[in-house]
Amino acid sequence: MIDPSAIGLKVGLEIHQQLATKHKLFCGCALKAGGEAPSSRFQRRLRPTQSELGEVDPASVYEFTRGFVYSYHAPAASSCLVEADEEPPNDLDPQALEYGLKIALMLGAEPVDEIHVMRKVVIDGSNTTGFQRTAVIALGGSLRVGGRQVPIQSITLEEDACRLIEQGEARKEFSLDRLCIPLIEVSLAPMTATPREIAETALALGRLMRATRFVARGLGTIRQDANISVRGGAVVEVKGIQELDKLESIIEFEAQRQEWLNQLAAELRARGLREEMLPRSAVDVTPALSTCGSKMITRAISQGGIVVAIPLPKMKGLVGRGPVEGVRLGAELADRARAHGLGGVIHSDELPGWGLNEQDVENVRRTLHLSDEDAFVLLCGPREKVSDAVASLIERLGYLLVGVPPETRGPTPDGKTRYMRPRPGAARMYPETDIPPVPITREYLERLRRELPLGWEEQVGALMGRFGLGRQLAEQILDSDMLELFEAVAGRGKLPPTFVASLLTEGLTALRREGLQTGGIDESVLHDLFLSIEEGRVAKEAALDILRTILKGQARSVREAVDALGLRPMGEEELERVVDEVLRANRALISQRGERALGAIMGEVMARVRGRIDGATVSSVVKRKMREFLG
Repeated sequence: MIDPSAIGLKVGLEIHQQLATKHKLFCGCALKAGGEAPSSRFQRRLRPTQSELGEVDPASVYEFTRGFVYSYHAPAASSCLVEADEEPPNDLDPQALEYGLKIALMLGAEPVDEIHVMRKVVIDGSNTTGFQRTAVIALGGSLRVGGRQVPIQSITLEEDACRLIEQGEARKEFSLDRLCIPLIEVSLAPMTATPREIAETALALGRLMRATRFVARGLGTIRQDANISVRGGAVVEVKGIQELDKLESIIEFEAQRQEWLNQLAAELRARGLREEMLPRSAVDVTPALSTCGSKMITRAISQGGIVVAIPLPKMKGLVGRGPVEGVRLGAELADRARAHGLGGVIHSDELPGWGLNEQDVENVRRTLHLSDEDAFVLLCGPREKVSDAVASLIERLGYLLVGVPPETRGPTPDGKTRYMRPRPGAARMYPETDIPPVPITREYLERLRRELPLGWEEQVGALMGRFGLGRQLAEQILDSDMLELFEAVAGRGKLPPTFVASLLTEGLTALRREGLQTGGIDESVLHDLFLSIEEGRVAKEAALDILRTILKGQARSVREAVDALGLRPMGEEELERVVDEVLRANRALISQRGERALGAIMGEVMARVRGRIDGATVSSVVKRKMREFLG
């Protein structure tokens, strides 16, 4: 466990949440992300341009060097000429602005007097224009988390990016259905806190926004960016963290990685490494390795590629060393190489190996004129890709004596981070000239203040009071994506609210733990399931079995699942016959244990009738029949 104060850990969270509006942010298109066939397609190539001050954003230069061609699918029902960048954007969507300002007021932020939309340069293909539109709507405010007040820096409205469909070696395919969907971004001030406390802060902010019912729910509707630094290091941005339960481990990993980079810099200085000794170029070692036993290298050479080596002075034994899995200089360099389309790198700390013997290693060391203290790294592949990767590695090695380089990283499924691109600079932002400023009047704000919804705690209390839920279950249903469905079903008053809430939270969680993708289940199936239980066509106890059967693809509907499971409804008369059979079969046990045999009898009956009749009815009949049997 890291000590945040000891290493000077600072984490600034940026929470991006989709707003539940009827239309997109700058046009009248509906919000229908996913599943719609495109009505047209087109291609674009994007290139970096100078800002108004004559500067070029480094992240844009990096994306341009990757040489991608971008293809766009344009669904007719959820995109128009605005998304295709063939006509100017409309004015800012008034519903999105209202929702955003109400959330800002609930956080105690101060709305700006006049909203100005800006352009933020992005040429990774995620926007057809080559920039993202964004507008600051409020400043300041704070979020209370436990006993702490976390300051807020700014609250912004911005458009979401295109949805990536497929990526190849030199192309990306996007859909325009998600482009221009309105997002609210809340930027928190940097915190010095434990990774768990930071994750709790993100949870609290997400809960506040969900409680307003102004934001969309479900997978992909929220993501966290984390700006992370330790004492003496640059800020690293980790973008696109969608799973809140991964945030804690990502911060822990990134803090360890950055602290280790600072320690590595100190050790290299102690070894006598100076800035002028850092490599400035790579050396072509193709002739020296043309007959080596490495399949990766010989394949690259046979396909017309090259092998280059970068000397690493004073670094022997340090390239493959690190405090935890995934934290080492070799991994840092391999990430850079992969970002430029190569398979990774081979470094001398892992040699002999990878098909290279001691003589191969000696040939490279001799070509590079290395001493016993030095290491090296090898790259192989197409000449152009190798050249771009070498430039990136040389740039990265330039930070070895500094410690932590400023960069943008992405989350990995196992709670770590990987290199994505350089950090963008201030040169990427400039005014949007196609959208007029929006004045925010005092009268408008007063109306919004009168209409503010209940906060998180008040809504938890309301659910507990209205439906008789315990606090934990009320929090779970308010946290879930099933709140509206719960209210609709429980509000009819035909099923116990605790059963409805438990099935929609703990029940679905149990199915996910079995490896089933519950996010793919249609709400209409759940509606049908609850209706079937209400009408007595299905017993409550069969609910999970029915959902499990549907999620496994063994049925498409509740009716088909009932047939597949043989869950023909059972009447009370048939139940009584089953109970009588069980009682007769267990005559000796009942004679020996009397009423204490009730549990065993109930278990055997339920095993025979589960899912075909309500459990409360079974309990009542078994108890009555048991009393009659005992005389």
